[in-house]
Amino acid sequence: MNSFKPCKRAGAPPVTLKDLRELGIVLFHVNLNDFSVVKQIIRERNYKHTDEVRISQTAKDEAFLERWFIEHYNEDEQIRLITDGSCYFDVRSKQDKWIRFQMEAGHLVIFPAGMYHRGTLDEDDYVAVYRCFNDAPRFVPVYRSSERSDSNKVRLNYLMKLKKGDVATENRFL
Repeated sequence: MNSFKPCKRAGAPPVTLKDLRELGIVLFHVNLNDFSVVKQIIRERNYKHTDEVRISQTAKDEAFLERWFIEHYNEDEQIRLITDGSCYFDVRSKQDKWIRFQMEAGHLVIFPAGMYHRGTLDEDDYVAVYRCFNDAPRFVPVYRSSERSDSNKVRLNYLMKLKKGDVATENRFL
């Protein structure tokens, strides 16, 4: 699979915001000249640290790109704001099929803890991502191939919320 292509399955309906929300993904469009919404989310979700990464295949970020494209989840909720450029994120549907959606400058996404996902550049080969962390800046992925990945309590909690219905509501977003 060429990770830089849109990659829509033949005959598959387009992904909707409702589809993503049912999986626990919350998307916002924010004005990059006014960070008040981002600051409000950071405050309400009790995030303590932020950083920004700039990713490009031509900038010799190959090792980062390879890690970013490996299917994983994180034990903490993940907030990502695209401040420049664009990229794709892939997530798993309830039927365990890949869903790909594109993020562009001004898009903010929140992934729930325990949700499998991965990221990659798109054809434009550049993205700047503002990342928010609950505690110290860290990126500790739990790879799907790991022995503990599906028995981890964070993953089991996500699956329980998914079975109940709307993960976004369960995670206090709506």
